[in-house]
Amino acid sequence: MEKFLDISGVRNFKNIRAIALTAVLIALAVVGYGLLRIEPIIGVRVSFGFVFLATIAFLFGPAVAFPAGIIVNLLVFLIFPPAGASFNPLFDLNRGLAGILYASFLYRKNFNSEYFIIWVIAAKASVNFICHIIINTYLLIFMGIIHSDTINVITTIRIFRNILFLPVEILIMFTVIKFVALIAQQYNFIDPPKIIKKEVI
Repeated sequence: MEKFLDISGVRNFKNIRAIALTAVLIALAVVGYGLLRIEPIIGVRVSFGFVFLATIAFLFGPAVAFPAGIIVNLLVFLIFPPAGASFNPLFDLNRGLAGILYASFLYRKNFNSEYFIIWVIAAKASVNFICHIIINTYLLIFMGIIHSDTINVITTIRIFRNILFLPVEILIMFTVIKFVALIAQQYNFIDPPKIIKKEVI
C-alpha cells in the first residue's frame, strides 16, 4: 500500500500546499491552451498549456495529473470554446491520459540528474504520438470534424506539426519544469532530490 501511494502520488491529495499549487498550475494551463497559442504555419497551431500539465505530473504524480488534465480540458472548452465544436468527454479523458503519460516518465525523477532531459524527451514524445497523433486524430474523424476526403491531408499535417515542434516543446518543458521544481523544493512542496553520483572506476 505504501509503495502504491509513492508511485501514484495519491498522498498528495492530503497535502493542502500540493492542491493549492496544482490549482495555480491548472489555471496557467488553461491560459496556455486558450490564449498562449501561435500559428507559425497556416493550419498549424501550437499552444503552451502542456508545459503546466507536465509540471503537475512531475511534481505530484499520475493520481493528480489525470484529474488535472480532465479539469484543464473542460475549462478550456468552457472558456475558449472552439467555433462549431460540440462537447465530447473522450477529449477530456485523452488530456487526462496525457497527464498520466507525463507522470509515468517524470514523477519522482531527479531533476538535477544529467539524465533528466532523457525522461523529458520520452514523456513529450509519448504524449505527442499517443494522445495527439493517434487518439486525437481518430476522435476528430469519429466526430466527423475531419471528413473522409481530407483524412490523409489533415493526418499528415498533424504528424508534421507534432514532429516539427517537438524539439522546441521539449526545450520549453525541460526549462519550465526545472525552474518550477527549484521553487517547489525551496518552499517545501517537494522533497529534495537524491543526487545520482557517478561511480569512480
